[in-house]
Amino acid sequence: MYQIETDRLRLRPFREEDAPEHHRVIYGDAEVMRYLPGGVPRTLEQTQELLARFARHWADHGFGAWAVLDKQKDILMGQCGLQTLPGTRRVEVFYALGVDYWNRGYTTEAARAALRFGFEEAGLPEIVALAVPENMASRRVMVKVGMEYRGIVTDYYNTRLACYLISREAFTYGAGLYERSRVG
Repeated sequence: MYQIETDRLRLRPFREEDAPEHHRVIYGDAEVMRYLPGGVPRTLEQTQELLARFARHWADHGFGAWAVLDKQKDILMGQCGLQTLPGTRRVEVFYALGVDYWNRGYTTEAARAALRFGFEEAGLPEIVALAVPENMASRRVMVKVGMEYRGIVTDYYNTRLACYLISREAFTYGAGLYERSRVG
């Protein structure tokens, strides 16, 4: 597994002890959950199960979800990562940050780092991103990192989703710090 440092963030694999704080910031918050699969807050036990699934994904695929931390304050802000879409070989970049961290460019910074990892380390030829069509903030992040809108799909998560895509050739790294290191 790897961790990544950017100008303001540290992306590291989740730890079991992250579950209560991650639940508070993401999966227990109705405002954050409004646009995530299911659309409603989850239980702490469901958050713990999700973190275990994230760990299995890393073991199975060599990439996965990172805990996103403010590297100056060492505060857990949310999640960002790469995961295979159920029943396919496609890989999606996904992200969710707590409400206190919205509209500050953190999500774009984390998503760009995840894409770079996917192309450089995992050798992926392309990466998709999905969002509920009404989630304009998430869709703006997709555009900011260079992804191209491909239309509305219904293939994933049993819902209508806006689909964006970027190829390895189309991805630009942008300015800023990007350091990856092996952990665990």
